[in-house]
Amino acid sequence: MKKLVLAGLLTAAVGLIAFANGQKATSDGAGTDVRLSVYMQLELANPQYEYWPKTLEAFAAKYPNIKLDFEYVSGEQFHDKFQAMAATGDIPDLFTIYAGARSNYVLNRGMVKDLRPYLTDAFKANYTPSIWKPQGPNGEIYIISPNMAVCTVIYVNTKLQQELGLTNPATLDGLISQVPAIRAAGYTPLMFGNKGVWQAQSLLLSMLVDRTGGTAWFDRARIGTAKFTDPAFVNALGIIKRMVDTQVFPSGVNQLEGPEAWGDFVQGKSVYLLDAGWRISALKSAATPEDYARYGAIAFPAIAGEVTTGSSAATLGEALGMNAKLTGAKADAAWKFLSFIYGQEGSDLLMKYGTVPTYKLDYAQYGVDSLNQQYIELINGQSMGYVIDAVMDGEGVNNVLNPGIQAVMMGTKTPEGLAAEYEAWVAANDSNRKK
Repeated sequence: MKKLVLAGLLTAAVGLIAFANGQKATSDGAGTDVRLSVYMQLELANPQYEYWPKTLEAFAAKYPNIKLDFEYVSGEQFHDKFQAMAATGDIPDLFTIYAGARSNYVLNRGMVKDLRPYLTDAFKANYTPSIWKPQGPNGEIYIISPNMAVCTVIYVNTKLQQELGLTNPATLDGLISQVPAIRAAGYTPLMFGNKGVWQAQSLLLSMLVDRTGGTAWFDRARIGTAKFTDPAFVNALGIIKRMVDTQVFPSGVNQLEGPEAWGDFVQGKSVYLLDAGWRISALKSAATPEDYARYGAIAFPAIAGEVTTGSSAATLGEALGMNAKLTGAKADAAWKFLSFIYGQEGSDLLMKYGTVPTYKLDYAQYGVDSLNQQYIELINGQSMGYVIDAVMDGEGVNNVLNPGIQAVMMGTKTPEGLAAEYEAWVAANDSNRKK
């Protein structure tokens, strides 16, 4: 899944951020100086991270005795270098990780501290509950994710809805029933682009599998006590094929790039858009203020026989984790840093710079626009299923499942056939089946 990918070259070698600057220690930060090394996936030149220097300044003012030595690396170079560090057993005190297979090269070696001893009920209550799902095989929590990559949102052009006399469809059957009227008026019902191949799996199938099977079924399928040939998976694939056959999607959906799809929505060519939660900022930048003010955000409509109602699929955004070897003053300092940058103070800055955090804030004070407010209310009321490529091995997803979904959409493969192919690959190769 392509979610906030930090592309680029090495943006800085080891960068020393010296925070003392002759400041007198406050009561919060009093004590002997503690120095921590931080290996972070972040591209300082990217405007998306304008909040970060402000966050570090605020932390330095509160904890002047905690010194942080940063190394910033982005893209695949980050992972290549971190894998090499992990192989030697010598890793920094704090480091960017993902709560999933992408960081298995440190997670599976027991190199990341379980944060549960720090996570009181009162602390956890400040956050979106979905971020506290187990991140390790024994319920471990490795990161406090500051954001969630919510992968399934239906954006609505309410102006076109009103023009056509339509309302938000409560069910998929209801959406399909709107197709003739929408197409007769010259519009696409649900704009969506799958040329990148990953979109149908991350933005649609993952959510549908949670609706048809739920996370408990998926957990069994991962380890082999259930199968990807089960009805939950086959039926989810069948729903995608039905959406193609009933002309819900644009013609040529598998030749349409993601930016083309949401660009067509902005140009008023479709009533609905299937995309992820992170698309809002792009919509706001591209649309006129008048059009943007009339956009809405709703959950994917209900499907017949769903076992999970109204859910989406999401994966946690990357965050800093703590070296499992840290103890004493260094562990205490590391926790102060994590709980600051991902707590109320750090989240306040994140929100001011345009990202909705997982920490619960009083959004009224930030002048949140209507679409963002609808999105916040939507995801706070949803359960979140797995994004398949965040929990299953990438080789099988990229080489078997993703192209297979395209083949199902084009009618050259059946849902049952793809399910059998993917189950065979997982059974023979996926690391989830080998634990």
